[in-house]
Amino acid sequence: MRKPMRLLVAIGLVTVGVLTGLFLANSPETDNLRLSPRSLVFGPPAFAQSASRSFLEEEAGISLHVTVEQTIELERARRLFEVLEDQTDSYLIGTVELPDHDRTFWPHVWVHRDGWIVVYYNKAEPTSRLMHWPTYTGEPPRTTTLREVLLIVGREVRADTGQIEEDMRYYHWQHPDATRLLMVAGTGTFRYTLPHELTILDASASHRGRDIDSVNRNNEWSRTRIDDQELIRGGANTYILTKELASMHLTADTPHSVTVESGSGSADVALFFLYR
Repeated sequence: MRKPMRLLVAIGLVTVGVLTGLFLANSPETDNLRLSPRSLVFGPPAFAQSASRSFLEEEAGISLHVTVEQTIELERARRLFEVLEDQTDSYLIGTVELPDHDRTFWPHVWVHRDGWIVVYYNKAEPTSRLMHWPTYTGEPPRTTTLREVLLIVGREVRADTGQIEEDMRYYHWQHPDATRLLMVAGTGTFRYTLPHELTILDASASHRGRDIDSVNRNNEWSRTRIDDQELIRGGANTYILTKELASMHLTADTPHSVTVESGSGSADVALFFLYR
């Protein structure tokens, strides 16, 4: 079934404040800490403000969108789609490969000939799927999974990727009133406190485990704990696991302790807080 989309001509945006109202601190229990926060530019596409709803309100969660100043040749974009879910003379919808990730992390892409590109995960998938671990080195994350795919599409349709970088905006289709998205990546032990002035709309984690012991299989494990309760645990090999944070991890004005541990290898965690 074809999915309707109504386009307008303007775009609104809200710029995210860096660490606005969300406090981060070292925990005294450990000195093994790398903590790298980054905020993302956030704002709705123009058609999200129209009276006519699109399929994105029904299906999508976190997304990254842009409009390019050109007519997009859909035949050029078509070659990128591993799965083509819907197509018309005006647009394509499907799944595009995310390099260095298994299929569960490949996002959906909607490309419209009038210049709109929206890359998104389904609403059931955690916002923390944004974390792009292959490029993470301990510094503030410099890219996301959706950005990587958006640039792949932009290059394929011969768009100005520099302009895409300037104009792209994140947006969560299930939380249209959200104005801020903060991502914090680190390892070791750290604490966060959520002031009561914030309204947390969505919070999730991405955990990466990497094992180096090929002999002692019993020691191949990693986990993330929040307030001494296990949130995520993995086993052998290299893997990425995502999960929503529970309400008990979001109580306001209370320090919450995050601990990342591993057996023979190493592990990191990234937390994502969507709020207004």
